Amino acid sequence: MESLYVALVLFSALLHASWNALLHQSRDKLWQTGMMAVPCGLAGLAGVLLLPAPAAASWPYIGASALLELGYSLALIRAYRSGDFGRVYPVARGMSPLLVTLGAWAFGGERPGLVVAGGILMVSAGIVSLAYRRRGLATSGGMGAAVLTGCFIASYTVVDGIGVRLAGDPFAYIAWVYLLFNLPLLALVLRAGGDPRPRLADRRAVLTGMLGGVVSLCAYGLVISALRVLPMGQVSALRELSSLFGVLLGWLWLGEKPTPLRVAACVLMVGGVLMLRM
Repeated sequence: MESLYVALVLFSALLHASWNALLHQSRDKLWQTGMMAVPCGLAGLAGVLLLPAPAAASWPYIGASALLELGYSLALIRAYRSGDFGRVYPVARGMSPLLVTLGAWAFGGERPGLVVAGGILMVSAGIVSLAYRRRGLATSGGMGAAVLTGCFIASYTVVDGIGVRLAGDPFAYIAWVYLLFNLPLLALVLRAGGDPRPRLADRRAVLTGMLGGVVSLCAYGLVISALRVLPMGQVSALRELSSLFGVLLGWLWLGEKPTPLRVAACVLMVGGVLMLRM
């Protein structure tokens, strides 16, 4: 059963890298984020109407997760506007496994063994090293927003890890979180973007954004399901292998040739994953 959830989280990582690449390629990242919110919000509304309400103990976590997801989305937009995908994405994702492990230890009572902790450290080190260049890790070009994004990721992962175990029905938990965070996000985008009619006329951009939302929703649902079974730190480390898939997508889709340093980082990440399964 655990192996099945590991496979689902790895698939989630692939989906996550895909929608992030779509967002980064967009000429209007704010508008695409708003279009992503449409199918996510509709799915949340359908779940709220059709599924039983989550257990009362999970409601503070649902509210906190919705706020953190909103902050994450806004920080990610800012990071992608001012930084390269190949630098911003690894920093934002690479911080998460270590921070989640610490948060799960402090708030969830999860204490990983030495081998698992070493695997998480290797995955994080491999991911962050993807952002290095010859002159070292950039300190500008979206790095501040990338660090903030990583903090949001770690925070909502720990909140979701605890909240979904209290909710009873994981899909009801997902539905309420997505409804409560995507409606304000869409409202903010519409208010900040001005007249939406010219953008709505661009059907390709609208459909691409909505496709990204569907992919994002699927990725999040798989992770939430795994958080009920696997330790939070391990789920985070496995999910952040999306950076590994990001390297592959950058090579095959965006024309970014992998350097020896990136290849070494990928080997480090794979070694860390193998340690997680020992």
